[in-house]
Amino acid sequence: MNRMISVLRKYVRNTSGTILVMFAIMAPIIIGSAGMALDFAHAYLVQQRLAQAIDAAALAATAQATDEATIEQKVKDFFEVNYPEEKLGATFDPVVVVEGNQVKVTGRAEYLTFFLSVIGIHEILVEAETTVQREVQGIEVVLVLDNTGSMASENDEGIENIEALKIASRNFISTLFENTSNPESIKIGMVPYSNSVRVGRYGLGRNPDNSIYANGYVFVNLPSGISYTTSHNSASGWYGCVVEHKQTNYNAAATHVSGSAGQLWRTGSGTGCNTADKCRGHGWAPNSTTNDPYDYDVLDNYEGKWDIYMYGRLVANNEKCSDLDSNSYDFSNSTPSRCSSCSGSGGKCNATYCYCMVGTSGSQDDGPNTGCPYAYIMPLTSDEEALYDRIDEMRPDGNTLGNIGMAWGYRLISPEAPFEEGAPWDNPYWRKVVVMMTDGDNTENTYYSSYWFTNKNNMSVTKFNTRFAETCEAMKEQGVIIYTVTFNYEDQHGNPVISENTRNYYRNCASSPDQYYDAPTQEELIDVFEQISRELSNLHITG
Repeated sequence: MNRMISVLRKYVRNTSGTILVMFAIMAPIIIGSAGMALDFAHAYLVQQRLAQAIDAAALAATAQATDEATIEQKVKDFFEVNYPEEKLGATFDPVVVVEGNQVKVTGRAEYLTFFLSVIGIHEILVEAETTVQREVQGIEVVLVLDNTGSMASENDEGIENIEALKIASRNFISTLFENTSNPESIKIGMVPYSNSVRVGRYGLGRNPDNSIYANGYVFVNLPSGISYTTSHNSASGWYGCVVEHKQTNYNAAATHVSGSAGQLWRTGSGTGCNTADKCRGHGWAPNSTTNDPYDYDVLDNYEGKWDIYMYGRLVANNEKCSDLDSNSYDFSNSTPSRCSSCSGSGGKCNATYCYCMVGTSGSQDDGPNTGCPYAYIMPLTSDEEALYDRIDEMRPDGNTLGNIGMAWGYRLISPEAPFEEGAPWDNPYWRKVVVMMTDGDNTENTYYSSYWFTNKNNMSVTKFNTRFAETCEAMKEQGVIIYTVTFNYEDQHGNPVISENTRNYYRNCASSPDQYYDAPTQEELIDVFEQISRELSNLHITG
């Protein structure tokens, strides 16, 4: 036993130097490995804090801002205030990239090492990125509503269709506002239509209460001798509807022909349309039967000016207004003051062309505002009560020109003049929607409409339908969501009031088959509007 202990002591004495040498060699590796693990563990924690920081900054910025530059600045501000360098180490400004509804934020930070610096590694660069899918914060909706004469039809209980439309429209508006905690995120406009649309005082740079609108921008020509009126049955006042125009051949310096109520404009000197070549001052040529405002009646590329809508007739030299009388309308042959240059024998036209303003006598007369909707356009607004007031003004009158209603719906939802309340087309925070409703096929008035005198244009129902389709496609290309509704009740003979051809146009106009509705009863019309409004309530952030 003593011998064995002696041998062991001798071995230890002989190898202790070698172990110390080996330990001396391995110590830096062992310590370095442990230090490296600690440094990388701390770097990972910094990376996690960085990821949390850019997540929070991105969410905070996209919840408060709209445009790319503002989002980027808010990300940096939030990042700087809430995650200073002492929390993360040296940091770099986060990089913000906005692509459509996505906001991508990338951040970097430097972790200053402790152990690794011994071997020359003084910092570790860490990165993190996040992508936030922005939700639509607001919604703009334009209701394009049929206010034509057929909306006076009644159901079995004696309730007019226009009253059902009023209920449906009110419910639509109330549903949207009830489902948001921020009324400013809802903007609704209205386009009641028939032969034309009523832009009213807006066209004169005024609000309905006569206060200044749009900095006083005037987009309607109101000629001398004609004043704005709030009476639909006014014998001579302009009620607020307009005639479509093409900018070609439009001469801003043209002179209004006295007594023509803004329907004849001449170039050069003189007072009347004494020669045909000088009587096309505003794009319409009285000596032509092919006048056509295309494509200014389809696209949102015309900002005015528009001429006023004044229902009447155009007659040629030596004709009397009564020569074209249908006995449904009184053109007051005995009152030359209602005719431009009707100073010839027996009140005949004493110029190349004359305009005859329709009278107000007779059971079927509405005067020069025949076919002009009682309710005027409502630009996009968040004023819920003002929208209800506008609905209350709706009354049935006139023929169906749904394509013109849709064109003005396009002009309302657009950010360009004449109505500029709409958000920019590329603003990802606002969703744009048009709800288009009709109770009948497009029809051409016998004498006058938005397309000026019927015997002086080359329009037809086929063209109305085709242009309606073009307007729909143009809006969809701009990202507008379109819902269409055909109020297809049965007439007194039990036949649907809307043809299959028209239903197809409305079906194709909608953004998808699921966004087209055919409502055969007043109750279903009301239900459809409520269903659409509930769908739209889910398209925006409610708080």
